[in-house]
Amino acid sequence: IALYGMDIKPCSSISSGLAGNQWDVLDFGDIEKDLAYNLRDRHIKAILLCIDAVNNVKRLRLTNCFAFTGAGLEPLRDSRVIEQIDLGIVSNRTREWGVHPTPQIVYEQVVPILDSIIEGEGCALKHLQFPKLWRNDDDGFLARYNEMLRRRGRICCFKCKKSSYPKMVEVVVRRAVLYRIN
Repeated sequence: IALYGMDIKPCSSISSGLAGNQWDVLDFGDIEKDLAYNLRDRHIKAILLCIDAVNNVKRLRLTNCFAFTGAGLEPLRDSRVIEQIDLGIVSNRTREWGVHPTPQIVYEQVVPILDSIIEGEGCALKHLQFPKLWRNDDDGFLARYNEMLRRRGRICCFKCKKSSYPKMVEVVVRRAVLYRIN
């Protein structure tokens, strides 16, 4: 795979710094910020295809992928293993600073892929972080996502593995009552 004139080794030898040895965590915040900033959908799609992400990636974080529109997530369609998707683009360490270019991610390109993940039998998705600019958009997908969590029943925390039921909390997104994992 070539990214901006840089040759990347064949799929089997891509650095484990990006995704770990098992390809279960793919965190673009772990690569150089300038490289992540310039990744386009075609690059992310190629990486996801190369590592068979639909069957391997459990946690995906698109930190610093500001040029990404969402179409590159297509290889994750119908994934039954993905547990966490962070589309927030901005790292947790800098979210409050607010000094970032506007992410190019497009709701209409991402939601059909997310719907294919949550609608299937055996969905593993437990946590979904939306970009800040979407948090006041149409709540149709969020309602479907929260209904899926409600039907699932008990869920486990990523960090402590403690299980509990999702608790209903009010979130201001066009009068929607949403469920969030506490």
